[in-house]
Amino acid sequence: MRKQHGLSRRRFLQTTLMAGVGVGLAACQPLPVSEVAPEDTAAPEPVTVRLWHHWGGGRVPLMDTQIADFMAAYPHITAEVTLQPWGQRLEKLLASITAGTPPDVTMLAQHDMAPFVRAEALLPLTERMAEAGITLDQYYGPEAKAMQREGNVWVLPNTMGGAQNLMFYIPADFEEVGLDPENPPSTWTEMLDAIAKLVVFEDDEIKRLGCTLYGGPDGFRHYMACNDAPMISDDGQTSLIDNELTVESVQFMFDVMEAQGGIEKVAAWQSTTSAFETNPFYSGLQSIQFSGGWNYFYVKDQAPDLDYLSAVSPVNNDSPWVGSYNYSWGYAMPRGTKVPDAAWQLLKWLTYDLEGSCKFMTAQLQAHPLKACSETPAYQTAPFWPVVEEATERTKVYGNSFPVWNEVGDVMRSSLEEVYYHRKTPAEAVAEVGVRLQEMLDEWWAEA
Repeated sequence: MRKQHGLSRRRFLQTTLMAGVGVGLAACQPLPVSEVAPEDTAAPEPVTVRLWHHWGGGRVPLMDTQIADFMAAYPHITAEVTLQPWGQRLEKLLASITAGTPPDVTMLAQHDMAPFVRAEALLPLTERMAEAGITLDQYYGPEAKAMQREGNVWVLPNTMGGAQNLMFYIPADFEEVGLDPENPPSTWTEMLDAIAKLVVFEDDEIKRLGCTLYGGPDGFRHYMACNDAPMISDDGQTSLIDNELTVESVQFMFDVMEAQGGIEKVAAWQSTTSAFETNPFYSGLQSIQFSGGWNYFYVKDQAPDLDYLSAVSPVNNDSPWVGSYNYSWGYAMPRGTKVPDAAWQLLKWLTYDLEGSCKFMTAQLQAHPLKACSETPAYQTAPFWPVVEEATERTKVYGNSFPVWNEVGDVMRSSLEEVYYHRKTPAEAVAEVGVRLQEMLDEWWAEA
């Protein structure tokens, strides 16, 4: 699930105020005990739970199985499942909450939760987690940090944000140009050298691309982390992004583009390969691809015979981090659900229970944020697991940027384009992002 464009903070709050969202519980307060179902020996009453999610494509049958297993485990609960389209997903969710007709459980990204929490549009999960024996130390560190806000947990994750900082590459291409596939690039200097050797031109056009970096705001934050560049102060109020380390990060992204002929040639290659039915990395047209744990499933599904290897992202200046925590997916309970106890059972099944969430993610070869799931044989025997585990442990969480995540991401994207097209230097682009980020933070805290 790589798409991440969301509702801006300003639009979110404007919509909330115009719709007159009324809630009776402060966002930072735990769920009252009265809302938690007491023990009852009587047979539970039949109940229907509405679920919204975005697991499309090849994951549809896996999702169907997960829901069927849930209803078999909880025969009194019927799950009505809706695969929601991507467009306007947050606006549609907010509209349902303000109208008093929300889904009982909804899929939500960690970085999307801040405006929902401020609008008191979600139910806190902390107390229910405690009663179920769910603790933060059961999750990998970056995941536990990202799932908290204002003293509560609002979204339980079922994907691993730290498992996004991976480099996939084709061993045969490495051998062809004299690179050792058992020792892939681990520094930016080695990476630039490898790309210059791997890219292939024919008649002044790219025939085989050496590498596509993470692009847009994902790339901006990712390579900042790979250079251990700061973004926001610990109190979340001050932009720290305008610094030499961030400038070096943007310079690296620019150098990668230039090593392959520049943005025009890369864009031309991308426009040509986008018409193909398969990913160019799967069809011999690209040697290195930065991606996440989902790519193991995609390769298995779309190119099962592909000979490839994976490693953590290269770093600069001996950074302890191989990338940033850009986002992960999970599930939340919108305020207004009429069946909170049954909704919690489904949410827990989708995120925590091994027979539910773990089984679903294992079938996709995707890493799970829950340590207990990763300790199962399916993961421990997978050849790629040590790489995923290292990527997870070495992920930097820019959690304080979550309130303005989408808005500053738009600025990062446009600033990078200015650099790629030689209209701004990396230093000028970073300075612009720094100014805009501070303005966004000031506005966010002024509205608190």
